Amino acid sequence: MKIAIVAAEAAPHAKAGGLADVIGSLPDALKRAGAEPSLIVPAYASIVENVETAPVLRNIPMRFGTDLERFTVLRATDPHGVPMYLIDHPGFFARPGIYGDSGIDYPDNMRRFIFFARAAAIAAAEILAPDILHAHDWHSAAAPITMRADNALRAKFKRALSVFTIHNLAFQGISKREDFALLNLDAAYNSVDYLEFYNHLNLMKGALVLCDGASTVSPTYAREITSDPELGFGLEGVLCDKGENFVGILNGADYDEWNPARDREIAATYTQSKPDGKRKCTRALRDSLRLPHREGWPLVGMVTRMTGQKGVDLLRDALDAVMRLDLQLVMLASGDTALEKFFKDAESRYPEKLRAIIEFNNTTAHRIQAGSDAFLMPSRFEPCGLTQMYALRYGSAPVVRATGGLRDTVAEFDPARGTGNGFAFEKFEAAEMVAALSRMVATFRDRAAWRRLMANCFASDFSWERAARQYLEWFTLLRKARGLS
Repeated sequence: MKIAIVAAEAAPHAKAGGLADVIGSLPDALKRAGAEPSLIVPAYASIVENVETAPVLRNIPMRFGTDLERFTVLRATDPHGVPMYLIDHPGFFARPGIYGDSGIDYPDNMRRFIFFARAAAIAAAEILAPDILHAHDWHSAAAPITMRADNALRAKFKRALSVFTIHNLAFQGISKREDFALLNLDAAYNSVDYLEFYNHLNLMKGALVLCDGASTVSPTYAREITSDPELGFGLEGVLCDKGENFVGILNGADYDEWNPARDREIAATYTQSKPDGKRKCTRALRDSLRLPHREGWPLVGMVTRMTGQKGVDLLRDALDAVMRLDLQLVMLASGDTALEKFFKDAESRYPEKLRAIIEFNNTTAHRIQAGSDAFLMPSRFEPCGLTQMYALRYGSAPVVRATGGLRDTVAEFDPARGTGNGFAFEKFEAAEMVAALSRMVATFRDRAAWRRLMANCFASDFSWERAARQYLEWFTLLRKARGLS
């Protein structure tokens, strides 16, 4: 099965968030499962400067609204040996950032990514002739849209299926209705049945309506966004209309990078059978942050974005109550400037219990995963989440709000039965989060129970191999339903 994966990010060279981690791992997992994946991404400077490229299509003209734009397709190879095709347009992609620079979004992002996704669909048709075109999030939505709505492309893709995956429904690619002209489609598609959304253009809606199959990144999130208007963001009806052609497939974790047995970023490696290195990592993390060593106090880690979605505002509201518990908290986070200031200021109030590192640093992220006893994710909503999967691999017990992929990966620990791999709370309320942290602290004091919990964490397996098999099984079902098997 030939699969063309279209996305705006791909680790390691073009990363702004979790999407990059997914796209950095999924193609290799599909390849090992027997498929023929290829990856199509923009030719960002961060990629072109770090990989060898060769042009395969030059100066391809594309009508772009009232303009005629041209692009070149460069061929490269990703770190796993998967073919990678780069859409090269210096005006749009030869910039320092992916979506913006110095915390400010590029004002022409809608134009940039409509252009990219349309060019990606053309490149897939001309170079790859795939069985599946698999587009991810709104930045790639114009690929499945034009694959079905553009007459010339429709003919070239008549034996291919389009699949669209939602990584976060809160970001849909909504802009002014006049931007529809950039798609160069028949005006009939600029209607409520397709791309029109409350008198705006909505790229994600168009992709969902026109694709053959849609998915999101966890089973629970798939249920939530079709049943809860707050999480459906206006598209719950469109998703329900997909019926059985909308599924939730849980993301996987990259156990090549996130593995305490061979992690070069941490103070000492360790495994489930030889866990002593974790204590060394905890001591090293406390030392590096000048936190005192407190016997019986768990060290709680967070690696997150400073946003309301991630529940950092809930932690803000509960911080005094959290700090009254016998624990220490280390945060690696950046984003909302007001939240950043609050937690930096709070360090001086709790000098022996709190550290807020306002940045993102991959080495520090690894050291927090390895050095923490527990890992806090109080998300308002969480389509999948990857950091809780990493925490489990490092023997750190997640403390999570039971939503989306967090519900699918973390089960409440039962000391009597010895089951479960973390601590979960249902309601998005400060008291519930504090109660979950209190249960964690009480369990930490029971060394036998904590050893059982750590063993359960280590045993949790969320590999990409599982996810790749599920994708291929689903693709096969979609093709059979279309008579393309």
